[in-house]
Amino acid sequence: MNKMLGILFTAMLVFVLAACGSDNTSKEDEGKSSEEDTTANTESTEKEAESAEEASDDGETAVGETVSNEGGDHLLVSRTDDVGTFESGPIKMDISKVNGVSSKLKGELATYMDADELEYIQVDIQVESSSEDNISFYPSQATLVTDTGEQLEPDMMMSEHIDGEFLGKVKKEGINYYILQNSKASDVKHVKLVFSSPTDSNFEPIGEDITVEVDLEQ
Repeated sequence: MNKMLGILFTAMLVFVLAACGSDNTSKEDEGKSSEEDTTANTESTEKEAESAEEASDDGETAVGETVSNEGGDHLLVSRTDDVGTFESGPIKMDISKVNGVSSKLKGELATYMDADELEYIQVDIQVESSSEDNISFYPSQATLVTDTGEQLEPDMMMSEHIDGEFLGKVKKEGINYYILQNSKASDVKHVKLVFSSPTDSNFEPIGEDITVEVDLEQ
């Protein structure tokens, strides 16, 4: 059951931050969710998660827009797309999106997170290695520093982890979620991301650390 809740949680976040249908579609979805809740079980939870993932391809959410679903109400307070491409040794990393979100949770999601509210920053990452050799690079361990004075590590339960072992020329992608502890997402105007350099099979650096500065558009 915990696994299914985890899938549902991630799918909801992807839906909130990457997609938003029309008002009518949202109301229809809420109606369907209510009907499904009356016969909820592990199997239905998994189906809801898959549906949310499929919905994430429908469109883009605008800053200031609130998306409501069975997990609560989720307000996108900031969004910066196409942050840039960054290289270190054989590693090329694209940061396609950084978002700030303020959520009021309910239902299973609130129980799962043991919270009624959640403020967080999302970072979408794609990584490619150009080396034939086996190397290590850990974007899912990047540190985030906010202009509100917080230094955060990715939440491993929420995040879509990128495995740090690159066995030859491979591409990987994932999402880091940073839960704000002492700030509102709307208060964060600028973040800094720090990635440790890639290393070879002897754990020797084969590049430089990567530091990325991002202004969040509100």
